[in-house]
Amino acid sequence: MACVVALGWVIQRRGLLSGHRLSRGTADGAEGGAGARAILATLSFTICAPALMFSTLAGTDLAHVVSRGAAVTWATTAALALVTAAVARWVLRLPAGPAAVTTLAAVYVNGGNIGIPLAVYLFDDALAVVPTLLFQLLVLAPLTLAVLDRADASASSGDGVPRARARSGWTSVVHVLLAAIRNPITLGTLAGLLVAVVSELTGARLPDVVLIPFDLIGAAAPPLGLLTFGMTLAVPMPAPVPPAPTPPAPDAARDSGRRPAPAPWWVGRDRLLVRAVVALAVLVRNVLHPLAAWALGTAVGLDAPALALVVTMAALPTAVNVTTYATRYGVFDGVAARATVWTTALCVPVLVAVGALLG
Repeated sequence: MACVVALGWVIQRRGLLSGHRLSRGTADGAEGGAGARAILATLSFTICAPALMFSTLAGTDLAHVVSRGAAVTWATTAALALVTAAVARWVLRLPAGPAAVTTLAAVYVNGGNIGIPLAVYLFDDALAVVPTLLFQLLVLAPLTLAVLDRADASASSGDGVPRARARSGWTSVVHVLLAAIRNPITLGTLAGLLVAVVSELTGARLPDVVLIPFDLIGAAAPPLGLLTFGMTLAVPMPAPVPPAPTPPAPDAARDSGRRPAPAPWWVGRDRLLVRAVVALAVLVRNVLHPLAAWALGTAVGLDAPALALVVTMAALPTAVNVTTYATRYGVFDGVAARATVWTTALCVPVLVAVGALLG
């Protein structure tokens, strides 16, 4: 994995796909590197990843989903996602798109590239990671991508009025649901889950010859994601800082009896904002989630192997997919890449500690 990420870094720095070698400090958009990154991210996002999700879920045993351990995984992940989103939105004062990517970086784990090998090596069961993957694919990814779709539509409306704000009630709900369903990752996930449900009810499984093409195409998703990850690391992106709130005119402020709204504390401090966002993701990913899984798992009476499994899955690092999603929408891709690097590096001592304490 490190070699593939390094290859992506070399590809971006030397301009092997764009034909322009990047000099030190040069923005990749100025020399075509951003286009090469976007093509790889789009290929993974729209074709390879949906195929991978379909082939994986089509052969999933749904019995692994319904368990107390799965409930612990879902409850702790959902709770931490809500807390992270609240901090990103109302403490760090991030817009909806960057706040969504921050939340995903904090709670969306690398269940495929790292979780499955760990499940096989530690618990002799590759399907041990299925509850985590299903919650991410069916809940976290659709909701987050729906927010990113809405933010992208609002930014591209061109009239200065976000389209999402013009909708209310059931119209807004339907808009969000349709945005989530239209997402390629969601479509592949729902199709695979449907096949798994039909197979569970009828006892008939799809022949291997049917799934082989999806396996072949889906196998390209992890390396493409790693390459995109390395290419993003090659050219750090500045954190997008939204403009400070416009204070009301003196007469309006005096008439309303309220003071002008102060600017967020981080305005003009791009590096400080990046560090705060990455630190939040690392804190949730490497510390709070394993502790929350251990506390809730102990409270509901999980036995030692099930508790160790749940805590291990909660200690996984941020998934490379988060960088792919962020690059696809052009939101906080550099921040997502750094969060992935730090959580991946720090997950090693955390997993060792989990194994020592619960193994």
